[in-house]
Order: sequence, then C-alpha cells, then structure tokens
Amino acid sequence: MRKSMLQSIILLVVLLLTVSVFTIATGGSASATEKPMDQLQVAVDDILKILQSAELKGPEKKDERHQLVLNIVADMFDFREMARSSLGQSWNTLTPEEKDTFVGLFTTLVEQRYIGKIDSYNNQKVVYKKQLVKGDKAMVYTAIIDKDLEIPIVYRLEKNKGKWLINDLKIENVSLIVNYRRDFDSIIRKEQFAGLVEKISKQLEKPEASN
Repeated sequence: MRKSMLQSIILLVVLLLTVSVFTIATGGSASATEKPMDQLQVAVDDILKILQSAELKGPEKKDERHQLVLNIVADMFDFREMARSSLGQSWNTLTPEEKDTFVGLFTTLVEQRYIGKIDSYNNQKVVYKKQLVKGDKAMVYTAIIDKDLEIPIVYRLEKNKGKWLINDLKIENVSLIVNYRRDFDSIIRKEQFAGLVEKISKQLEKPEASN
C-alpha cells in the first residue's frame, strides 16, 4: 500500500487515542444524544480507559489491550460500506460470497496492519471544530494537534439503525477510501479481483501486517 495510506491510517489511530479539546459549532437539528461528535467522544473515552488501565499495562497484555481497542473501533466504522466504496464499480460485479470475503479481508487489513500503532500514542490532542448534519449524513471537522503541527481531519458518517458510523475520512483533504480505491483498481485491472484477494491475503500473512 502507498506510504500516504500508511500515514493516513497511523494518523487515524492516533486520532482515536487523543485527549479531546472541544471547540464545537453544530449544524443540523440532531438532539444531543444523536450527535455524531458525541459518539466519537464516547469511543475516545473508552479507548483511553483501556490504554490507561493498570491491569492492561505491559507487553504481556498487548494482545488483550489491542483486541479491546479493536472491539471499540469495529463498532465505530461501517467496514462493509468502506469496503464497497474502496472497490467502486468493481463491487457490482462480485457475487454475494465474494463481497463477504472481501469485506472480511478489508476489515482485517485495516485492523491487523495498523493496530500496533496505538502504542505510539504520545499525548497528542484533537480539536473538534464543527459538525454538519443533514438527515442521516454528517461531517465532523477535526484537527490533530501534535506539538506545533496541526493536521485537519474530516470524518464522513452515516446513521445506520440509529447509530452514526464512519465510512470515510479525509486527512489534509485526501480521502482514505479514494486512496484504497486507486490501489485496488490498479491491481484489479492487471490481475482481476482474484489477484486482489490473493495480494491482500498474502499481505496479511506477513509478520509486519500486525506491526
């Protein structure tokens, strides 16, 4: 995968682990309990509790700590929608079984390849600048503050069964999904969908996939 994609995921993981600093301007008419920004904050707080737990400290607790964080992340993101979007039109050519297979691979790729980065958390902060809500769709505008560096990140969310789920994000105006789609399209054009599945599967077998 591209270096820029790796950097995007690392930044995403850092964002999920930040101590939040709020400067909120709200659009739309969602109630307090329905605001997508509120759901992000709850998830961040839960992750921080895991990282700060004395019972989960130390290398011997690494796998347990990471799995607990993954459980929270899995409840925040619509991985099926992200997988569908990352394939673009190629998604429509797949059988139901192929779609399910790809969703599983895509989810594992994101989780296993980058979950190890949570241990690099170093007190970065995030400013939640505003949220715009229109019906069942929303955008949450944030920025990571790391010393003198400010990195803008915009979440795209959609409400599904009463819960706001993230289906894309832009880091410095670069879409994570567009990055994946570009890479996947290039492989599919040369090696078909089977070639993409093979490449992702082999990548997940490498030790660095979980580092």
